[in-house]
Amino acid sequence: MRFALVRGRGVVSGMIQWFTRSVYSHAAIVFADGVVYEATPRGFVRAAGLSENNGGCQVDLFAYVEPLTAAEVSVARAMCEGMLGRKYDYTMLLGFPGRLNFEPASSQRRLFCSESLMLVAMALGPGRRLLERVAPWKVPPDWIPMSPRLRWDETVVPEKKQ
Repeated sequence: MRFALVRGRGVVSGMIQWFTRSVYSHAAIVFADGVVYEATPRGFVRAAGLSENNGGCQVDLFAYVEPLTAAEVSVARAMCEGMLGRKYDYTMLLGFPGRLNFEPASSQRRLFCSESLMLVAMALGPGRRLLERVAPWKVPPDWIPMSPRLRWDETVVPEKKQ
């Protein structure tokens, strides 16, 4: 399992990059079989690969320094499957420029893309958390690579789907 950070192009990606003060506009979770889980405008979805929603964009892939066990990968996939259908949280973008501190109303609220990565990492246990003492909903995409538990794996540009 790897974490994908996307340098999107286009107006919406540019707005997300500006609001989050990041070179990245999107984050996703990629499993070894190529299946991708991500929060998109359609909600939290499962995709057949990075090309489905991120084709033509530069994608930086990060992996855990200490590889995940098969049991941990199963927990991560189950967590992703459990989040399917949750709506995307555009309102969280408004909190990033001013670093506003408004806590979500409930655990069933909408998801921001990098928040989903943080939630999956938390489900793996304390030794797998990406960032300590930071609520998942407060994390913009560019904080993910700051984790001491991750290493850059590779950069790819998935083929754009026609």
